[in-house]
Amino acid sequence: MSENHLLVEVRDRVLYATLNRPEKHNALSLSLLADLRALFESYAGDTTLLAAVLTGTGDKTFAAGGDLRELAALRSEDEAEQMARDAKAALNAIRTFPVPVIAALNGNTFGGAAELSVACDFRVAASHAKIGFVQGRLAVSTAWGGGPDLLQLLGRARGLRLMVTGEMVPSADALAMGLVDKVAGDGENLIDAVEEFLVPMRKQAPQVMRVFKALADAHRRGDSRATMQEIETNMFVGTWVHEDHWVAAEKVLPSRD
Repeated sequence: MSENHLLVEVRDRVLYATLNRPEKHNALSLSLLADLRALFESYAGDTTLLAAVLTGTGDKTFAAGGDLRELAALRSEDEAEQMARDAKAALNAIRTFPVPVIAALNGNTFGGAAELSVACDFRVAASHAKIGFVQGRLAVSTAWGGGPDLLQLLGRARGLRLMVTGEMVPSADALAMGLVDKVAGDGENLIDAVEEFLVPMRKQAPQVMRVFKALADAHRRGDSRATMQEIETNMFVGTWVHEDHWVAAEKVLPSRD
C-alpha cells in the first residue's frame, strides 16, 4: 500500500477502508485490487472485529470500475484470464471476510465497482449515487464474480435485466429492488447513515457475528442444508461457552433472591 491508494483505519471494532485514487475517480487498478485482497486477508484473523466498511474518496464516484488505461494493455486471452482470476480472488477475500462488509457508496458505482459492491454483504448509498452493470457498453461481460452475485441478490430476471440494459440505477430505485440496503436521506452525511446502519451490529458479540456471516457464506456457496446445520452447531458451541453469553444471560435471568 505504498502508493497510499487505500486508506485503512480500525475504529470501535470496525475496519474502515477507503479507495483513494481521486485523480482516477478511484478506478480499480491491479495494484489496488491486490491491496484490497491483502488487506481483507490480513484482517480476517482479527477476532475483535464486528464489521468492515469499504468506501471511496470524494462524493462523486465510489469507483470508476477497472482502470481502463491500465487494463487496455492486456490483449491476449491468457492475460485477460489471469486478470479476471486475480481480481476475482481479491473480491473473494471480501466475500469470505468472516464478519459483514458494508459498501458505502459515496457516488456513482459502475462496471467492476458494481461487482465490488455486490461482493460486499450490504450496501449503503448516498442519495445521489447510481449503480450500474455497464460492462456490456465496452462489449465485455462481468468478470470478477459480480454476475453470479447480482443474480443471487436480485433473482434471475431482474439481475439479467440490469446486465443486458447497462442501466445506471438511482439509489432510491436500487433500494426498492433490494440492490442497496439503505439510502442516506437528503442532506444526510453518508458516514452518518453508515454509522446508523452499524448500530445494531455494534450490540452483537464478535464471535456471534462470525457465526451469522459463516451461515450466510454457506448459503451463498449453495451448501446443503445439512452442511449449514453442521456449521451452525459447531460454531454455536463456541458462543455458548463464551463469557459474553453468560454475562448477557445473567442480565435476563430472573433474580434468585
